[in-house]
Amino acid sequence: MMRFLPAGSAIWLLAHEMRMGLRGMEQPTADGKKAKKGASQIVLIGLAIFGMAVIAIGGIGFGFLAARFPLPETPLVALIVTGGTLALFTLMLSQAINMSVQALFERRDLDLLMSSPLKPRVVLTVRAVSIALVTVMLYAALATPFIVTASVLGRPEWLGLYVLLLAMAMVATTLGIMLTLGLFAAIGPRATRTVAQILAGVTGGLAFLASQMWNLTRPGDEDDGPGPLYASLRGVLDTGLFEAGQPLSWPVQALTGDLMALLVLGGIAVAGFAAVSIGLAPRFAANATEAAGGKAPPPPRAGADKPFAEGMTRVMIRKELRLLARDPQLVSQVVLRLIYLLPLGFIMFRDASSGASAAIGGAAIVVMAGQLAGNFAWIIISAEDSPDLLGCAPINRAAADRAKLMAALVPTLALTALALTGFAFMSPLAALIVAVGCVCSAGSSGLIQLWQQRPEKRKAFNQNKRGSVLIGLAEFIVQAFWAAATGLAIAGMIWALLPATLAIGTTALLRRSDKTRYVSQRTVLTGN
Repeated sequence: MMRFLPAGSAIWLLAHEMRMGLRGMEQPTADGKKAKKGASQIVLIGLAIFGMAVIAIGGIGFGFLAARFPLPETPLVALIVTGGTLALFTLMLSQAINMSVQALFERRDLDLLMSSPLKPRVVLTVRAVSIALVTVMLYAALATPFIVTASVLGRPEWLGLYVLLLAMAMVATTLGIMLTLGLFAAIGPRATRTVAQILAGVTGGLAFLASQMWNLTRPGDEDDGPGPLYASLRGVLDTGLFEAGQPLSWPVQALTGDLMALLVLGGIAVAGFAAVSIGLAPRFAANATEAAGGKAPPPPRAGADKPFAEGMTRVMIRKELRLLARDPQLVSQVVLRLIYLLPLGFIMFRDASSGASAAIGGAAIVVMAGQLAGNFAWIIISAEDSPDLLGCAPINRAAADRAKLMAALVPTLALTALALTGFAFMSPLAALIVAVGCVCSAGSSGLIQLWQQRPEKRKAFNQNKRGSVLIGLAEFIVQAFWAAATGLAIAGMIWALLPATLAIGTTALLRRSDKTRYVSQRTVLTGN
């Protein structure tokens, strides 16, 4: 398509940005080439087709319901729609922050664009438009079966949902760019990546926390009252802020075909988007130049030239832990997983007397420990920056792998200890059982990553494409077995031995000998 557009024009640059965004969805291999269609890719494609079919059928079904039952413009419906809009907006904002950081730091092509005849305003506008379009693309695709069905069956006002989604994406992009440039000016280019990634993770977790408000505030089993959340919502409705014509009712009015609400919401989004694109263009150009020229390492600190620690194990563990601490994407994902545990922790402490609550909470912590260990182990083992150098080094490869596995377990168990500390206040014995389950789950995940290691680029983790889908599925099954064993053990059931045995057996089936593993790794590195 780009060959039909005038080279160097804004629309040509936008098409290029969209093409780069779509190209980033392809899974890279160790040599950076497009991955071949293997078994894991076929399974992934099959799951994607199945998921799209389910979404399409569900959307068509909801479209029939929307065509038969129009959306009422009541304060309660306005409150629900506005709350859902805010929750969806947090997800868009999280994605916009991530993409804004990538636009400034990851692509590394801004210095080339700034030296071209294109004006900085054009570059920023095109990149902002591409961020907004990529952000809204997924949600628009998910909503299309519903919107088309409802519109064809006599409810064309639901087409306004496209306008609402695009307006939300534009506002999210505006805030994401403003936040990224503000952090750049306040704390510099190096710290901006880490802080922005953490903020993106926290912002995305807010939508999950909002979805758990009812579970966090619902009354206990012995209390038949409405609960504090219902009382708070009733108080909000009594204020009249969600009556027809009020700003907080504009989202539901936009979905019912109110042209004025659509124009106001769209106008606010376009005005803010244009103001940022025009007003922050000079700052964007300056930050791009600084980011492109700010790759030099910082000056050495006083006392930094300390002697090496004795022993290969200590040296490798210290080196891997330092590299983990410098990975902003990893830090943000760890923070996001901890956020996902917060609602579960609140529910556990509220229902401390319930044995089922302790069993479910302990099982969730065990799964979290396995997930963290798998992520840490993949980055440390498979995403090693210099595997060829490590392969020819005069060291014991098995000892080096053990050191890497220990380095992956150190932060995993440290983070798990935070969750276990609160669990111990509720039940010390249950906390001990959960601790054993966490060690087993983390150890199994780490061993699977060690035995099934395959050299990959670290950027694959940033694109959520770490390793084989089949290996990831097997790893999750093992974690589920350990979680089930932990929950049954907390409940005092001897049946806990069955899932524990299955977890050990599944882990053992995934073992590859050192000789097979190293030969396979050498084949991938040499390309033969």
